[in-house]
Amino acid sequence: MEKVVRNSLLNHLIENNLLSDNQHGFVPGRSCVTQLLEALDKWTEVLDNGFKLDAVYLDLSKAFDSVPHKRLLIKLQSYGVEGKVLQWIQSFLSDRRQKVYVSGAGSTWSYVTSGVPQGSVLGPVLFVCYINGMPEVTKSMIYLYADDAKIARHIVADSDRDVLQQDLDELGMWAKEWQMKFNANKCKVMHIGIKESRNPHIQ
Repeated sequence: MEKVVRNSLLNHLIENNLLSDNQHGFVPGRSCVTQLLEALDKWTEVLDNGFKLDAVYLDLSKAFDSVPHKRLLIKLQSYGVEGKVLQWIQSFLSDRRQKVYVSGAGSTWSYVTSGVPQGSVLGPVLFVCYINGMPEVTKSMIYLYADDAKIARHIVADSDRDVLQQDLDELGMWAKEWQMKFNANKCKVMHIGIKESRNPHIQ
């Protein structure tokens, strides 16, 4: 049943051109490899033209567990998912409970009010829908594979680094608005091009 809903949802998103072209995760015909090839092709072009490039690798903290159910349903509605399909998805997400066991002792049951079910067929597509608007807040190149993202910009002058920093600030505000959080410890900056000291502009 999940597979039927997932396929219908994906067909709806693809046929109506609603999915971001920057997303390569859990999308038919795309994969981690297509994301890497697309980034490599563009970055090589930048370097061949004599420019430098700054790239920032981003990681959303506990991304699949952080998706608020109510906001996800509103997002799906904005994509035209309505009626019984939306009700089914709401039912699929609702009334899930969890408890923790430590040394044989269990906690009380607690209702799960956020997150898409990991290990499910439908969950990853729901997550992709939720973060679909992420690339819209940036001016630089951005590539997504599910919750992993990298953003890059060719560097001609310091103003280009300023734009990249503005994009990172915008992504930070986007994450706050949609109740997500970037894991700073897993975010890395990479400079590609002429050797120089680490870029002090990127925060």
